[in-house]
Amino acid sequence: MSNMISPIRQVRLILGEPCRALEFSDIQEDPYIEPHRHEYWEIVWCLDNSGTQSIDFVEYQNRLGRLFTISPGQVHHSEFMGKNIRMLIFRPGFAETNPRSTQLVNSVFSTIERPPYLDCSDEGFPYLESIYTLIREECEREDCDWDLVESLINSFLRYALRFAKTPSQKGEQKDARIVQLTELIELHYREQKKCQFYSDALALTSKRLNELVKAARGKTVTQLIHDRIILEANRELVFSTKTVKTIAFELGFDDPAYFSRFYRKQKGETPAEFRHRCLDSAI
Repeated sequence: MSNMISPIRQVRLILGEPCRALEFSDIQEDPYIEPHRHEYWEIVWCLDNSGTQSIDFVEYQNRLGRLFTISPGQVHHSEFMGKNIRMLIFRPGFAETNPRSTQLVNSVFSTIERPPYLDCSDEGFPYLESIYTLIREECEREDCDWDLVESLINSFLRYALRFAKTPSQKGEQKDARIVQLTELIELHYREQKKCQFYSDALALTSKRLNELVKAARGKTVTQLIHDRIILEANRELVFSTKTVKTIAFELGFDDPAYFSRFYRKQKGETPAEFRHRCLDSAI
């Protein structure tokens, strides 16, 4: 239990090592299975149906051919990673060397219209297998050519999108304004909680923006903002010793009591109840 109330741990790559490719046999129980917050991009590639991944407090089942895509800042945890998995991790900025590669990384790791994974077809396996093997072998060389690894990672990501089974997983966004909105919410959700701010930033009326968001996400702009606030609150409640009052202030609420009422309306329980429930389940 003491581990659960310590601040969330930042899992790091070795200094000077921008990328790693790991087989399951390489993974130690800590820090890859214990709850941890990433500072790098990570792909968990499932080669069978065993195991689960919990990403930002939502649990997902491993599936053959599934690539879990975990972004910097997200919380990752797994009680059982799976019997047969591979992992590819790389630093932010390593593979994003130009606008096209940056867009590629964003497309693979985007969760705007899908959960945090890509389900790849059987047809794509030999392509991904070949590239992954090249990445791993190059990373293990004493004179590793990191420029080559960067190029191989981009190839791996492109093939992952090519062989994704559904259009939304291929990174085909219906409206770039939804992407812009998501980015704005990520930047401003602590201090800007009204739809009007975001509609003004996108040069749209609030009504029109809500229509677009409802069609793409099935939610209103306000609901998206509230979802982001609750996610950050949950991260802090479970993985830090901060008081509810402190968390409320950091999330832009002047009145902690109002924050607790807001949280209960969204979650059906108070912040304290959520914290205790999560800690009790970890004993």
